[in-house]
Amino acid sequence: MNTNFSFLQQQYPSLFAISELSEKLIYIDPSSSLAKSRLFSEKLSQLVWEFEELGEFLGSQNDRIYRLSNSNIAPDIIASILHTIRKSGNKASHDGVGSFQEAHFILKKCFQLAKWFYETYEQDYIEITSYTLPEQEDTASDALSEKLEKLSQELTDYKNKIAELNKSKEEVESRKQRSDNRARNLDLTEEDTRLTLIDPKLKEAGWECDTLILNNKRNKTLPQKGKNMAIAEWPCDGKWADYALFIGIQLYAIIEAKKYASDVSTDLRQSNIYAQRIVESDNYEVLGDWHGYKIPFLFSTNGRDFLEQIKTKSGIWFLDIRKVRSHAKPLRGWFSPKGLVDLYERDIEAENKKLELSDYDYLQDANGLGLRDYQIEAIKNVEKNITTNFEENRSLLVMATGTGKTRTVIGLSYRLIKSNRFRRILFLTDRKLLAQQAFGSYQDNKVEGINTFSEVYKMEYTKTLIPDSETRLHFATVQSMVKRLFYGENYGLSIDTYDCIIIDEAHRGYNLDKELDEEDLEFKNQDDYVSQYKKVIEYFNAYIIGLTATPALHTTEIFGKPVFSYSYRQAVIDGFLSDHEPPYRIKTRLSEKGILWKKGERPKVFNPETNKIEELAELEDDLLVELEQFNKLVITPEFNRKVLQELVKHLDPDSEEKTLIFAVRDSHADMIVDMLYEEFENIGLEVPQNAIQKITGAACDPEQLTKEYKNEKFPNIAVTVDLLTTGIDVPKICNLVFLRRVGSRILYEQMIGRATRLCPEINKEDFKIFDAVRVHEALQDYTQMKPVSNPNTSFTQLVNELDDISSIERIKTQGEQLIAKLQRKRKKIEEDSLEEFIYMAGGKEPKEVIQAIKNASVQEVKAIIKEFKGLWNYLDKKVNRPKHQLISDHSDEYLGTDRDYGNAKKPEDYIENFKKFLKENQNKIAALKVIVSSPSTLDRQSLKELRLLLDNEGYNAKTLNAAWRDVKNQAIAADIIAYIRTLALDIDLVSHEERVNRAFDKVNSMKPWNRIQQKWLDRFQKQLLAETILTKEDLDKEPFKSEGGYNRINKQFEQQLDDVLKTINDNLYVA
Repeated sequence: MNTNFSFLQQQYPSLFAISELSEKLIYIDPSSSLAKSRLFSEKLSQLVWEFEELGEFLGSQNDRIYRLSNSNIAPDIIASILHTIRKSGNKASHDGVGSFQEAHFILKKCFQLAKWFYETYEQDYIEITSYTLPEQEDTASDALSEKLEKLSQELTDYKNKIAELNKSKEEVESRKQRSDNRARNLDLTEEDTRLTLIDPKLKEAGWECDTLILNNKRNKTLPQKGKNMAIAEWPCDGKWADYALFIGIQLYAIIEAKKYASDVSTDLRQSNIYAQRIVESDNYEVLGDWHGYKIPFLFSTNGRDFLEQIKTKSGIWFLDIRKVRSHAKPLRGWFSPKGLVDLYERDIEAENKKLELSDYDYLQDANGLGLRDYQIEAIKNVEKNITTNFEENRSLLVMATGTGKTRTVIGLSYRLIKSNRFRRILFLTDRKLLAQQAFGSYQDNKVEGINTFSEVYKMEYTKTLIPDSETRLHFATVQSMVKRLFYGENYGLSIDTYDCIIIDEAHRGYNLDKELDEEDLEFKNQDDYVSQYKKVIEYFNAYIIGLTATPALHTTEIFGKPVFSYSYRQAVIDGFLSDHEPPYRIKTRLSEKGILWKKGERPKVFNPETNKIEELAELEDDLLVELEQFNKLVITPEFNRKVLQELVKHLDPDSEEKTLIFAVRDSHADMIVDMLYEEFENIGLEVPQNAIQKITGAACDPEQLTKEYKNEKFPNIAVTVDLLTTGIDVPKICNLVFLRRVGSRILYEQMIGRATRLCPEINKEDFKIFDAVRVHEALQDYTQMKPVSNPNTSFTQLVNELDDISSIERIKTQGEQLIAKLQRKRKKIEEDSLEEFIYMAGGKEPKEVIQAIKNASVQEVKAIIKEFKGLWNYLDKKVNRPKHQLISDHSDEYLGTDRDYGNAKKPEDYIENFKKFLKENQNKIAALKVIVSSPSTLDRQSLKELRLLLDNEGYNAKTLNAAWRDVKNQAIAADIIAYIRTLALDIDLVSHEERVNRAFDKVNSMKPWNRIQQKWLDRFQKQLLAETILTKEDLDKEPFKSEGGYNRINKQFEQQLDDVLKTINDNLYVA
């Protein structure tokens, strides 16, 4: 048999034998030929996996193809060919049938696959470009099967080849480029593109499609009632459209298919011509006529997956021709028949109008969601962005943890569904626990009248794979959607399954999200930049709403600037969140000095593989481990014990106040739990059973433990690693303990956010932070840390990549990434190894190197960075660390507990700094001047703005109270106005409560008040004790508005209410 696969015979005899058998079987039993072709593709992909040293694999062929594609090893056309062969072989094996025509087509695909494989991994060129089926011969297939069986038992050893293929980074990069080039050069005709890439995707979206059979030009195929057909080669008055999409006998769309290597017509010019030349017929119906076009929807594609940086060479381009100002846009998949009908029938302008005209009052009903003004403003801003700026296709809501993101989004999603602006919303989280929590909120919270969202509209939980037609809200995790979309067969999940996606905790999952540019393709793996999250949300043709408390640079790059922001400090000032006191910093000798093993000592390490403690060789140099690596690089029981011995004096495990302790890893959490029980016992405190629990992913039933921690009295103290760091609401948390150093501002703020919620049930006024690892100090200056594109990218890699970059913008970005990495290391360098750095940097300090790169023009950046060539290698050097965790048996001692006052080292410094700030700004900031000279005229908005301004400078009443208490040994709960007047005018500090009581003594002495008037005065007094200001305008807001507001209350005061308010405010701040 004269086979086209002969080039495989010498190096890959097993592959050759399978291909030869498949060619033989096509004449005998096409279904068996298809099964052997599938085996061929499986063996070939296994070889690719081995050659690329991707490690052990325990999954299906579908999984392997996805991972090869996702790792940028199999180009998209190769992945598509592998899938085509896999699906065809599966169908033949399952049904036991297969046509000669199909088997022949699949052999062509096997040949293309083999050609790409051989040219990529043998660095050779196969002259044959197209496949020719050998003529039938009499060779018995049994003999070939025996040959194949024998070869399968003779395992070919590719060890030397694998070593050669991966001997250097340059070799791997060269192979990657070769692979892409060979894939692009495969001889794929337009028909190949349709059969391999377009037909299967249309079938997945719900269309009946077969280019060879459902073909008007070849087979006179016509549309049929009750069927959704993609008919190939449809007549257009002398021309032939590649596909016509029919729903029943109505023509909805035309598809223009290009060869795989051709550019896509992003203006859909050819489809435009087809749409104008459609000739009406009795065999089908056209839907209308729009400016001479008889088809509403046009598509153009070459079958390639969409990539932003090669727009004209990828994706499915779509145009709604009905609107004159409509522009073509790229899609990640095909509309389903129902999705196309919905799109045709929708009236977006009417839906927008309905949304705009609907009222918001029911959302603020105290018996329902009871949304606050800022939550309504958030909803309005998102809706405005949807109705006026829809093309941007996304909105970002930034709301501090505890300010009611979930309740806000319940109100928002209810309005969007009620107005029919969106048909079905996907609520996406990255944890099942968060999905469960959100689902429960939608079930429990009344939205309108006495009804919850779930009582009005159908919701589906995460277990439902594909929502039914009645479902309006579907909850899912990112992980499950990735599996359904990219690992499964994907039937049923077309791009129109959801038309809106709400992403909770949107800051997560985006560390490496970034659009690729042309140069990145040359040297970076696509997976470095495009996370699973981004793939999921961009697959669907849906509007995206992101929710986060802590936006990062990469969050805003994906979602754009926030349409609404409400910060933690704003919420504290408005009284909606708890503030924290200055953190308590627990100090020990080891935390201050570090753990030192001297030269000649033999440190011990824990080996998790043997579960034993082993000794290392004698140290050739001193080994110092500093605080940031405690409980990470080194297990240090004595340090933990000294910290916990102090901590137990501050905690009551039998109280209503909950404590959350952050540990490094699961074993560390176990240690903390055991020590806590021991140390409570040592101070004579009996701890109830289950009062202290580890709640980590490794704990028994963490979901149940989390529920108990939130809703029951015990556990009272929870020790976690990361399960409780984000998205879990437990308002009773009053103490946060850090025994784990984190380097991420976002993670730190999320951790702090666990304790910010108000809890009137236990009279929670604030919360405490106990910091044993100086995490607050390390992160307090980072209001927004600038992340590099990939935290694992080395200095040397960033520098070397400059050689491959030509665009000015990318050179600038590369310089910024280097600066960002250097800034992160700067403090440690200046403390530990400044002289060595200066030597390596040619006499420059870190700040001078940073400044040199910053000040350089884009044209100079390359040269300046290259100038410090030796420096980058030095910075990439790792500290000589053992493979396993060190065990420290160094003794430790408690040195004391300090309070963290930010830049001020002592509480008296903090007060003095504030006094200095007031003196310097009293005449610059209007509100300060008013407070000092005439505080009774201060209005609420001016005070709020002043408090935010002072807060940004690091000054607030909570910290001032703590500092005053530490310095004066006086526990006075004064407000910010009292501190400003005390320090500016040098008068005695009086507590807020005492000032309010004095003012009301004056009011009470004005005249004898009747019972109703006295009741109002008591309410005013109570309101002022909780607030700082009471004005006439406040009486027309809640809690007074619902009882008639100012006019009604004034009537009850016999028109003397203005005098009462003036007396209160005049006497609140009498010196």
